[in-house]
Amino acid sequence: MRQNLKITLLLILTSYHSFSQNALIIDNSTGKPINDVFVYHEDQNSIAYSDEKGIADLTNFPTGLVFFQHPSYVTQSVSYTGNELRVSLEEKIMSFNEVVISANKWEQEEEDVSQQIMSVNKKTIQFQNPQTSADLLASSGQVFVQKSQLGGGSPKIRGFSANSVLLVVDGVRMNNAIFRGGNLQNVINVDANALESSEVIFGPGSVIYGSDALGGVMDFHTITPDWSSDEITDISANILTRYGSAANERTGHIDFSIAKRKVTLFHSTTYTAFDDLRAGSNRSSGYKNEFERPFYVERIDGSDRLVENTDIDLQRSSAYDLFNTITKLKFRLSDDLDASYGFYFSTTSNIPRYDRLTLPLNNSSDSLEIAEWYYGPQKWMMHNARLNYYKSNRLFDQVRLNIAFQKFEESRNDRDFGDDRLRSRTEEVDMYSIALDFDKEFSNSNLYYGLDFFYNDVESVGIRRNLVTDEITSVTPRYPDGGSSYTSFAIYGSYVNRLSEIFTLNTGLRLNSVSLSGSTSNEDAISFAADDFNLSNTALNGSLGLVANTSEKNKFSLNLSTGFRSPNIDDVGKVFEIDDNTVVVPNENLSPEYTFSNELSYQRKSDRLLIQVVGFYSRLYDAIVRGPYQIANSTASDTLQVRAQVNADQAEAYGASLLVRAELTNDLALSNTITYTDGQDLSNGEPLRHASPTFGRFSLSHRSKKFRSEFFIDYNLDYTLDDIPLTEINDKPNLYTATGTPGWFTLNLRSSYQFNKYLNLNVGIENVLDTHYRPYSSGISAPGRNITLSIRGSF
Repeated sequence: MRQNLKITLLLILTSYHSFSQNALIIDNSTGKPINDVFVYHEDQNSIAYSDEKGIADLTNFPTGLVFFQHPSYVTQSVSYTGNELRVSLEEKIMSFNEVVISANKWEQEEEDVSQQIMSVNKKTIQFQNPQTSADLLASSGQVFVQKSQLGGGSPKIRGFSANSVLLVVDGVRMNNAIFRGGNLQNVINVDANALESSEVIFGPGSVIYGSDALGGVMDFHTITPDWSSDEITDISANILTRYGSAANERTGHIDFSIAKRKVTLFHSTTYTAFDDLRAGSNRSSGYKNEFERPFYVERIDGSDRLVENTDIDLQRSSAYDLFNTITKLKFRLSDDLDASYGFYFSTTSNIPRYDRLTLPLNNSSDSLEIAEWYYGPQKWMMHNARLNYYKSNRLFDQVRLNIAFQKFEESRNDRDFGDDRLRSRTEEVDMYSIALDFDKEFSNSNLYYGLDFFYNDVESVGIRRNLVTDEITSVTPRYPDGGSSYTSFAIYGSYVNRLSEIFTLNTGLRLNSVSLSGSTSNEDAISFAADDFNLSNTALNGSLGLVANTSEKNKFSLNLSTGFRSPNIDDVGKVFEIDDNTVVVPNENLSPEYTFSNELSYQRKSDRLLIQVVGFYSRLYDAIVRGPYQIANSTASDTLQVRAQVNADQAEAYGASLLVRAELTNDLALSNTITYTDGQDLSNGEPLRHASPTFGRFSLSHRSKKFRSEFFIDYNLDYTLDDIPLTEINDKPNLYTATGTPGWFTLNLRSSYQFNKYLNLNVGIENVLDTHYRPYSSGISAPGRNITLSIRGSF
C-alpha cells in the first residue's frame, strides 16, 4: 500500500508539468512494478525503459501505438493519447535469459558465449522453493548432486566434483586450501532464499576463475537492491515460512531492503531445522531389503547400546540445523563511482555423517562399527568490499576492485562403538583475496582482463577426549599442526570479437602462479614424515571459442579450453592414519592436474521453443589420486602401507546433454533435460569416480493469472557395478546394492497461488509414490513422500 501511495504521489507531482508524462508498468499477477521494460513508439523513433518503480518516461513520445516489451512478459501494445498510462503485463510461461554474467565476470549477451551456461532467476528459485542451494542445483535437472548425509550436497559436473568444481559467491571464490577430493557440502552455506540468480558454467572456467574450475563454475548472485530513481525512499520486505514433512523441516526467513538515490541496504536471515529424514517406504526390486535402518546407537548410562529402530524407513541420526544471514550496503559516491560492502555468515549445528553411522562391524548385520561420527558446526564468514568505477578511458570502460576476507571452520568428530574416547580434528582457514577486473568495449569487440590474488592460512589441531574421565590427549591433526599456507597470483585476459553478423570469436589466456608450504611439529604423530614441505608451480591456460549465429533462431558453438587444478593443502599436507596399518603422508613433489576440453553445441531458440544439444570431451593429465608412496631414507614402508596424493596417468570424461523447452499454448509448457556422462582412468581402465548415471527431469507447467503449477518427473538410469570404480565399491560397500545403484524415478507436483501483491502460497508433493531410492554415491537415502507448504509475504 505504501508503495502504491508513493507511485501515486509521484504521478500527481509529474502531472503538474506539461513536459512530463509517464507509464506505470506492473505485473498483472502480483501487481508489482516491472523494471527494464523496453518501451517504443510505432514509428520506432521514440524509446524508453522503465525504472525500478516500473515507471517509463513518455515525455518525447507522440500520440499513437506504444509497445511494451520484456523478455519475461508477453509484449503488449497500448494506444497513447498523451495521458499517463497504467499497463499490466502478463508473464510468459516460458522465458529465456538474454544476458549472462559468469562467462567473463561482466554482463554479456548470451548469443556471444561459446560455453554452455545454465541460468536460474529469482522467480524460478521462489517457485521451486528449495531447502538449500544444493537442492536448487539438483532441481535444474542439469547438475547431479550427491549427499553423504542430510546436511550435504556435493555437485558433480561433467565427471568432476568437490575441489574440481568452483563455487563463487558475489564474485568471490569460495574454494579454499582444504577443499578435498572427496564429497563436499560447502554449497549449503549459500542461502537460496537470498539469491537474485545463479549461473552454472559447464566445462573449464580456469581462464577467468583460476584453479579448481575443471568441471565447471557455480556462480551465485545474492540480492542487491536497485538505486531509487527519485527522492522517495523505497522500502520492501519479505517473510517466508516453510514446512516439509519428510524431515519435519521448519524454515523461517526474513529479508528487507531500503533504497535511496545514493544508498541501498539489504538484509536477509534464514533459519532451518531438520529432524531425522524419512526415506520412501515403497521399495522396488532393486531396493528391496536394502538400506534399512534396523538399529542405531545410543549412549545409555555411560555405555554404547544398540537400540532397535522400530521404523526402518526413518534414518535415525540425520537431523541438523542451518543458519544464514547476509547484510549488504551500497553507496553511490558519484555518477561514475560506487562502493559496496557485504557481510555473510552461515553456520550449521553438528551434522551427523550418516553413511559412517551405518557401517556394519566386520560386515556383520547385527552390529555397528561406529558409535559417533559427525561434522562439527560448519562455519563460513565473509567480508566483501567492492569498488566500481564507470568512467570510460583508453584503458577501460569499467573497472571493479574486489577485496574479501573469508573465515572457515570445520571439524570431524568420531568414536568407535564401545570406545569412550572421542577424536576431534578441527581446521580453521583464513582466506584473503583481491581481484581487479577491467572491461573495455570497442566497436565490434570486448576486452575483459584483470588480475587476482588470494592467500590461505590453515590451522589444524587434533585431540582425543575421554567421555568418562574428561582426559584430553593430542592426536595427529588432519593437516600439519605447525600451520600451512597457500598463495595464488594470476593475470588473465579474454577477448570477444564479433567478426561478422554471424561469427563471434572468444579467446582467453591466464598465467597463474601458486605456492604452498607447511610444517609439522608433532614428531611423535608421524616421525617418518618430513618436518616441512614447500611447493611452487606455474600454470598457463587458454580458451578458444567460435559462435555462429546463422539466423535469429540457430546458434552453433565450438569451444576448446584448458583447465587446471593446483595441489592444495588437502592434497599435499594431509597427515592422518586411515587404520592401524595405513598412513597418509605429504608429497611435496605433486604437480598440478590439467584438462583439455572441447565442446560442440547447437541451439535453436524462438519465442516458443528452445532446443539445446551439447557434446563434450575432456582429457585429464597428471590426475591427482591417492596411491602408494615411498619416503626417502625411511623404513616406514616395511611396517606400514604408506599412501600419498600422487600424479597418475591420464583420465577422460565425455558425454552429452539435451535440453528441450516448448510453449505448447500461452498457458502450458513442457521441459525436458537429460545428461549422459561417462569416463575412465586410462592407466587401469577403471570407471571415473565422479561420473554420474544418466539423469534428467521432465516437467509440464501451467500458468494462469494468479495460479501456477508444475508436474515433474526426476529420474536416474541404472548404474551397475561395472560403471563404478572397484576402489569405490570396496571402500564403501554400504552405499551400493548387489547390482550397484538401481535406476529410479519420482513423480512430483508443486503449485503456487498469488492471492494479491502481498501474499503467496506454495504447496508441493514430492515423491508422490513414496519411492525408496538412493542417488549414486550417496550415503543416505533420498526423502520419501514430502509434502511442502510455504507462505510468503511481500510488503
